Amino acid sequence: NDVEVYLLSFERCVEREGWPKEQWARIIAPFLVADAQKTYFDLEPNAAADYTLLKAEILARAGVTPTVRAQRFHSWTYRNGKAPRSQMFNLIHLAHWWLQPEVNTPARIVEVIVMDRYLQVLPLAIQKWVGQGEPANAQELIALVERQVTAEELLRAPVAGTQRDLRAQGGGWSRVKYNDNVKRPANSYQCYKCNELEHIAIQCPSTDEPMEYSLSVESTHPFLKTVKINGKETMALTDSGSAVTLVSSALVRPSQLEHTQKTGIICVHGDVYYYPTTLVNFEVQGCIYEVKVGVVHKLPHPVIIGQDFPG
Repeated sequence: NDVEVYLLSFERCVEREGWPKEQWARIIAPFLVADAQKTYFDLEPNAAADYTLLKAEILARAGVTPTVRAQRFHSWTYRNGKAPRSQMFNLIHLAHWWLQPEVNTPARIVEVIVMDRYLQVLPLAIQKWVGQGEPANAQELIALVERQVTAEELLRAPVAGTQRDLRAQGGGWSRVKYNDNVKRPANSYQCYKCNELEHIAIQCPSTDEPMEYSLSVESTHPFLKTVKINGKETMALTDSGSAVTLVSSALVRPSQLEHTQKTGIICVHGDVYYYPTTLVNFEVQGCIYEVKVGVVHKLPHPVIIGQDFPG
């Protein structure tokens, strides 16, 4: 039942027998069951044949992430009545599972420890949002923190009457002005979607919840453009207000998903949901970009281009 213990026992066994690591995935494959077996078949053949990648994906889908391992290490406490030596080795074991010195370089271990400490001292709201995003390295952690800080500043800052918003119009771009004729008190917000006061677009109550869609349906919506995702032609919403670019799971193979590197999405009710990410080739008007996108099962459109899009 404990996938970590099972994999550790397997590794000890094959190491004792002297079997080469490049054969480990092939050896363990027939003994995998349930979700672990499904993970094996979901991966591309090359990835499934790599034991390190296979193990990482199995553990990620089982909810055993670096964050969980760090929490286990930090939550360890000394227990009276138990042998001190045994408890010390338990703590060492937890540290090994968290820091993985057998695969991580000294520099990477230092980075993991620094990231952990950095997360612990962040404000609680940012810490929760960023921590669940499972940043893989310091740069991703910083990017998540900066994104959340920016979002909070936008929620606090009043919208100036002269501020403009970029919107797609047909083949080009035009600027849409906020309603300057509405008298509003100082330090109030105005939504550019409905022009009502006291909230911004991300909080707009008139925004519909995500719904099912058909990839074959053509639309004359002025903000929809034809794009290609990994060579597959589809429609993209270009003026969504989304901070990140999202694509439907129908456009991405399950084996391409990175469950260990998720992106957080704030819905209209303020709840945060986390979705796997992947790299896709994004073709817009003849230009091709490699973009890291969030993959969502249900979207109002096949593709939603966010503010992080490089084009």
